[in-house]
Amino acid sequence: MKISANQIKKLRELTGIGIMDCKEALIKSKGDFDKAINFLRKKGENIAIQRSFLEVKEGALYSSTNDNQTFGVTIGLSCETDFLAKSKDFLDFLSMLSKISLLYNNKKNFLSSYYRGKKIQDLIIEKMGAVGEKIELKIFERIESPFVANYIHNNYKIATLVGFSSHEGINSTIARNIAMHIAAMNPIAIDEKGIPDSIIEKEREIISYQVEKENKPSNMKDHIISGKIRKFILDNTLLNQKFIKDNKITIQEYINKFNNNLKINIYNRITFL
Repeated sequence: MKISANQIKKLRELTGIGIMDCKEALIKSKGDFDKAINFLRKKGENIAIQRSFLEVKEGALYSSTNDNQTFGVTIGLSCETDFLAKSKDFLDFLSMLSKISLLYNNKKNFLSSYYRGKKIQDLIIEKMGAVGEKIELKIFERIESPFVANYIHNNYKIATLVGFSSHEGINSTIARNIAMHIAAMNPIAIDEKGIPDSIIEKEREIISYQVEKENKPSNMKDHIISGKIRKFILDNTLLNQKFIKDNKITIQEYINKFNNNLKINIYNRITFL
């Protein structure tokens, strides 16, 4: 099977692995990115867990919360060039749309709504004519909770929303720190219960493949596999991750400093790769 340079480039951007290794992985997997990444991980390459391997697109993200911080919305506009995605005009337009998006529950209603006598979709079309590039509202994600915080990474490629069970004991700075941690550390789930069985099984398969090559007794191998699975769960669940601003404590321990009864109800982390 012929593998294109663009496929190799995309896999390299997703994994950080060398060109020849990426090419080999794509050939072995017949161009399937999920299988290619599993192939690389079985070889022992240290690759961050990715939840989705979307086509790389240019664009920017913006998240906002309402004044009471009881809900938040993340929207994302795609465009054709990174130059436009980073421009002040594009980001100002995105910021304006983000504030309006708080009035609506879903993408369809938002696009068909009116702002100063014009539909949001028509405003986007007008902007396309002004900048000379195709622009599309690709992302509209809304969460609700008693207290919601947001964070936008400074390159506008990552945006997070996190919902807490209460405002009691924490302020916007503390909540934003956790939203920022989510942006940086990309947890799979809030806790172990939230990790899909399919992800655990895939990880077990990769770890078992790596351990099987070691010259050790079977019972020791089982113990190593169990230990590695446990570490995988701790490293990839939000409450068990080491807090990015203080790696001596976990996120759960950071929360407990302010309110032992506080729960994280929901979060999302949206990226433009």
